[in-house]
Amino acid sequence: MILMGWKDIAKYLGCGLRTAQRWETLGLPVRRPSQSQRAAVVALTKDVDAWLRSSSRHAPERKDDLSRKFQHRILIADSDEKLLITLSEVLMRESYEVRTARDGFEALAVMRDSLPDLLISDLLMPNMSGFELLGVVRRRFPAVSVIAYSDEFTPAMTSVLLCDQYIRKGPNSRTKLLASLRRLLSRSPLRAQPAKDERAPVWLPRPTNGYIVLTCPNCLRSFSLMMRSAVFGKDATTSCDYCGAEVRYHMTEVDLPIAEDLRKFNQHLRQRRQRESEN
Repeated sequence: MILMGWKDIAKYLGCGLRTAQRWETLGLPVRRPSQSQRAAVVALTKDVDAWLRSSSRHAPERKDDLSRKFQHRILIADSDEKLLITLSEVLMRESYEVRTARDGFEALAVMRDSLPDLLISDLLMPNMSGFELLGVVRRRFPAVSVIAYSDEFTPAMTSVLLCDQYIRKGPNSRTKLLASLRRLLSRSPLRAQPAKDERAPVWLPRPTNGYIVLTCPNCLRSFSLMMRSAVFGKDATTSCDYCGAEVRYHMTEVDLPIAEDLRKFNQHLRQRRQRESEN
């Protein structure tokens, strides 16, 4: 049977589209009818099956084989695309299920879809740094084990990090990373997952400047909401501009003093002070 395109190949392998494309570097047999279009590929199922059998030590297992045994799910957050690919390949060869993210926001989005057993995170990333990500994960997902993996800091500087293990990137760091990963996954986490609670809405007075500012309880970032899109007098929800989480708020019907009222009030104060000074 002929597999036409990356989608068919990924579906046949039982993996994601990007994962199938990365496996090409491991020798996945695909053919390119057009060299000018990288996405235009075909593959023969017999070639793929032969590759899976002959490369069993290096190639990931088929989906039906993976269902026979439990797999730990690992999330890697790092802005280095090359590191994401190489480290994913190393962990998949160890029979781990791997997800990747290029910054803290993408990592939180992945975690909302499927919670990992362990997070490996760099500390310096764009948009949301690893420091912010570790803080959110420890507060919202305390049962997830965390390894901080960076080359910007020494162990002496990491006493305030909210992680279970800090490993500095270097020549021998992969061995240390795998050893720490196995140790953390072999024991139950000491931190219990807190029960989910219904958050009370944020109460806000009705402003006069055309927008309100809300702070997301999920990623802890502030964002603006235009007054024409807001709801008054009852509980309402909106989505965070950064991570997409639901934010509840309640805006009162009471208006703040408008500019004319403030002008009259200030004029009254000046007149009163002038009379007091004359007396």
